[in-house]
Amino acid sequence: MLFTILTVINLALLLFTILFQVGLVMGKPWGEYTMGGYTKGVLPGKLRIAPLISILIISFFALFTIDKTQILSINFNFPDFIKWFIIGFNVLAVIANSITQSKKERSLWQPITIIMLVTSFAILIQV
Repeated sequence: MLFTILTVINLALLLFTILFQVGLVMGKPWGEYTMGGYTKGVLPGKLRIAPLISILIISFFALFTIDKTQILSINFNFPDFIKWFIIGFNVLAVIANSITQSKKERSLWQPITIIMLVTSFAILIQV
């Protein structure tokens, strides 16, 4: 039961992150909540490439998590070592969002990345 709850929390945060990144790509004025908060308002065209890449990476993390936890019946059979990449990525995200100069970015993403790290570690070490 706890495993399923942690998995759902993790996947919900991954979905939130994907939707946030989609918003950035589509021109939502959330620049202060990403990339150090240096851009107020809408990200310029070239900076929208980073959230586009993030969408791909985070979507992969979600598919991997779904596959390994079997919360849905998909059988991609990803190699197990990828879980350590995901956990490492989450560690780096926690660090980056803890040291950002943007108070808005830190207040939004620091708690989210911490929860994502804890939940991904708790579920992925079991699969």
